[in-house]
Amino acid sequence: MSQGILTIHHDYESGTTVEGTTRNSPAHLTLKAHPSWTWSRYATAWLLRSSRHRQSKPYAINEIERMLTEAGYTVERDIVDTMPSVEQQETELSERMDVRADRLTERAGKLQVKADATRAKAEAVFDSIPAGQPLLVDHHSYKADRNRRELAWNNLGKSIEQCAYADKLAQQAETASHHMGARNNPVSVGNRIEKLEADRRRLQRELDGEPGWITETDQQGQEQHRWGIRHPTRERADYLRRELTTLTEQIDYWKGVYAQLQSEGKASALGPDTVAKGDWVLCNGMWMRVRRVNKKSVTVPNPAFPSPRPGDKEATWTIAWHKLRGHRTTEQMPPEVVEAYEAPDADRISLSPRPSDTP
Repeated sequence: MSQGILTIHHDYESGTTVEGTTRNSPAHLTLKAHPSWTWSRYATAWLLRSSRHRQSKPYAINEIERMLTEAGYTVERDIVDTMPSVEQQETELSERMDVRADRLTERAGKLQVKADATRAKAEAVFDSIPAGQPLLVDHHSYKADRNRRELAWNNLGKSIEQCAYADKLAQQAETASHHMGARNNPVSVGNRIEKLEADRRRLQRELDGEPGWITETDQQGQEQHRWGIRHPTRERADYLRRELTTLTEQIDYWKGVYAQLQSEGKASALGPDTVAKGDWVLCNGMWMRVRRVNKKSVTVPNPAFPSPRPGDKEATWTIAWHKLRGHRTTEQMPPEVVEAYEAPDADRISLSPRPSDTP
């Protein structure tokens, strides 16, 4: 017997939800026991975690549909994968972070007022007790005095907890207010582009087919394993194409953001055309000498290790171009630094001049 009809809905704003459940029903218990689903008072439905403001997750939807079907429900789908442009997504994210910062600031202020009032109640009791006045065990007021003091101590402890939580909310508000600035930091943007490009290459390899073990069933129903090129199923291929399109849009947008930061002088414009072996580059507040120049990165000595002795191998460090903050030729560096930098067992961190120093 069918338990009823449920709808799995998804759109960009609401995320993925299961609608039509009732309290303590088999569907309610199934979703409650699943770690990826939570009850959303905002949507008044069961919500898939981390599904808002992004495209649907086919495998999570397939899994919960199978579980609900096994519980006796008829499951319908209402999936809308339309996404706004990346620029619009970033604008909406900025607006949401502003709202979050304002809401947290307001909550922190109200809680701080409440903490001050709770502490004032406790201090009013303590101030009414003469200095050094003990509890008078045999006095008729003993019980009332004891209860009054215990309540005051409880209020004092409660006010400390409320104050600590108000500070936490204020810190969260501060973080939210700086979120977009950190998100659009040149190094963060460069790191994001690197990750998106790596994700795109990974998905493209899977779509094109990768070598691996392939499991097949022969005429007798026995499983056979052979080495070959594994191609995704049609459903998986459709998902990969969708994700590749999304990644390409994001990469193009963030490359435009990075180019704008470069034009404003906020992001590094250094590359293999401007830096040569033997030059010096600035990263994390330290000047380091270039050992190799590659298309995507530069190789320098690892500053955590002293310079090698004759015959020893030098420990190196590879840095992406977008993480560099300055460039000098050897002639532009202080001569004493250049000489000491190559000396055996030199502490290269202490040798590095401050970024503001001029040769």
